[in-house]
Amino acid sequence: MKHVVKIILLFFNALWGLFLIMGAYSAYCPTRIGILLELLFPLNLFVCVAFLFVWLAYKPRFIWVPAAALVLAWGGIARYCPIHKPHKPDNSEPGFTLMTYNTYFMLDYQGSETPQNRTLSFILTQNADVVCLQESPELNDPNPGLKITPEQIDSIHTRYPYRIPTSHGMNFLSKYPARLLFDTVYSESSAVAAYQVQIDNREVTIVNQHMESIGLTQTDKELYHEITAHPNTDYIDEVKKHLLSKLINAARARNQQADLTAERIDSIAGNVIVCGDFNDSPLSYAVRRFRRMGFRNAYNELGLGPGITYHANRFWFRIDHILYKGDLEARWLERLRYKSSDHYPLLTRFVWEPPAEKH
Repeated sequence: MKHVVKIILLFFNALWGLFLIMGAYSAYCPTRIGILLELLFPLNLFVCVAFLFVWLAYKPRFIWVPAAALVLAWGGIARYCPIHKPHKPDNSEPGFTLMTYNTYFMLDYQGSETPQNRTLSFILTQNADVVCLQESPELNDPNPGLKITPEQIDSIHTRYPYRIPTSHGMNFLSKYPARLLFDTVYSESSAVAAYQVQIDNREVTIVNQHMESIGLTQTDKELYHEITAHPNTDYIDEVKKHLLSKLINAARARNQQADLTAERIDSIAGNVIVCGDFNDSPLSYAVRRFRRMGFRNAYNELGLGPGITYHANRFWFRIDHILYKGDLEARWLERLRYKSSDHYPLLTRFVWEPPAEKH
């Protein structure tokens, strides 16, 4: 009987190890299976780590099976869950700070009773030099329904003299001179806008991206919440019908949108930053598409842990990203755990990099 149990454990360990490896590099093959394995990557990682401890307690000589899977999948693991010593915010070197934030249309996710808009107050408190907002109303006038007060609008206009609201909730706030390069709507839930900013006599192109949303209804989200709270095989048919197809179709749409944005900015030389709500994980084709163009991932270079940026409905993923290339370097990065929105904002500091130190 023990031999049978050992064979079964080895089989499932090898199977989950294969799933983990395929998920780690799924961006190279963004098919239906690849997208599914990318979505299941954190689960497969957990299972392989669990097998590591199972073999350690049961049959140590088989520990090499999960260990081999973890080693082979390390490229994906390091991107999904980087491990770096946190850097304290330091603005002593010349450069600028950038925030990307999906603001949930300035609604209060927690429903807090406050006299002013919490999200806008938080943005002002952080005092970033450049702010890329997604799902944001135009900040031209007070809005009593959103608790956006005249004082907050005055503060925004004083702090950020260069403001570029664009279609589909894309908003850009800058302390430095900026102009709109292009603004493109991909779908009802996706748009991209690019801006040219003059900072310290240098030119930076900043691309504010909001990619296709997951596309789940409230009923779908409630189903997912129930599944994660009470796992049960009875839900399999409903998962296939209501969740997986929508998740995969949305991922395919994001892949196409990433290609379109990449083609649009491919001819732009110099300092370029692509940031925003990708609605996609660090292992996705969309993120890899820009990495192929020489973009570096600020969180992967500076972050610690999975860095979850979306915290609603048990969809705990890092789907907001800051990618960059050129004569600049991300020096520190903070994931600001403020819950007035369903997303956490990312705040990073870029410093100018002499050409001799280019990566």
